[in-house]
Amino acid sequence: MHDPNCHIIVQTGFIGDIALTMFLIEELRSAKPHDKIIFLTTPAGAEIAKTFPRLINEVIIFDKRGKHSGLKGLMHIIRTIREIHAGSILSLHQSFRTGLMLAFSKIPIRIGYKTASVSFTLTDRFPYQKGIHEIERQRILLRGIDPDLLPLKNVKRGTELRMHFNALPGHFKEPIIVIAPGSVWETKKWPPLYFQELIGTLLAKTSHTISLIGSASDAELCAAIMPKEHKGRVLNLAGTMTLDQTISHIQQSVLLIANDSAPIHLASLVNCPTIAIFGPTHPAFGFGPLSEQSTVMQKDLPCRPCSIHGQKSCPLGSHACMREIKSQEIAEQALKYLSLHA
Repeated sequence: MHDPNCHIIVQTGFIGDIALTMFLIEELRSAKPHDKIIFLTTPAGAEIAKTFPRLINEVIIFDKRGKHSGLKGLMHIIRTIREIHAGSILSLHQSFRTGLMLAFSKIPIRIGYKTASVSFTLTDRFPYQKGIHEIERQRILLRGIDPDLLPLKNVKRGTELRMHFNALPGHFKEPIIVIAPGSVWETKKWPPLYFQELIGTLLAKTSHTISLIGSASDAELCAAIMPKEHKGRVLNLAGTMTLDQTISHIQQSVLLIANDSAPIHLASLVNCPTIAIFGPTHPAFGFGPLSEQSTVMQKDLPCRPCSIHGQKSCPLGSHACMREIKSQEIAEQALKYLSLHA
């Protein structure tokens, strides 16, 4: 017997995609406060879920690049799903592997996008609508659980956040400006020299502490953009924090400056003022910042957007979409936001 009041939400994509899924889960929890919500996600997604303990009843970790890689690992997850006897399973991920997971889950209500792999096995298929933000696109899928869930209220950003889930490394002198210079895609990275110039301006014109964040692979980049003279006011935290610590750290800051990458979505969760730098991509794809005070810095060029995700190198060789956004422009916008929090 399957439980109609038990729902599995599947998102095993990039960290930013997983962060945005929290809005959908918050909406579902608000509409069905007594139902059981299970989140099937990656190990990184499980860290994000830690900050929302009141939204999610249980987390299933799908380590698709580790112990659950291959057919054996997929079958293990499918057996785990079957044992839950949920009434519905909703997938935001569209891969072939995820499609097989839903197809063999034996759950009566299987919800996803029409564009997903093996979508013919779904019981409820919805269009992947373009031109709207990702969280609005995701909300449409909730109609598969309950058609009466739409129209939906506005999500209260960060209302369920558990602050200081883990102790943050080091001691921070507030107020803090957080800068995230990295990205999975090379073309989405604003030039390191520009970040260095920006940091120099902010050090000269404010008394704030600046923290540089990212994964361990960003540590070298963060070290490269640190000014030689910063008197301890610039901290390289890349690779030193878990994702739940990173969310808490961003929540404590007065401003985030980042490329089109996961940190802008983590900032959206806690409504942190954000300056997002877009080059090869475009917010029209649905992944712009959601914080109430947020600005997208971009240049209107005939060659952009050239990709929905970004690429390893600029097709034209110029990287003009990023190079034409000067550090002075970012600094001016940053100082404008900081004046509001003075």
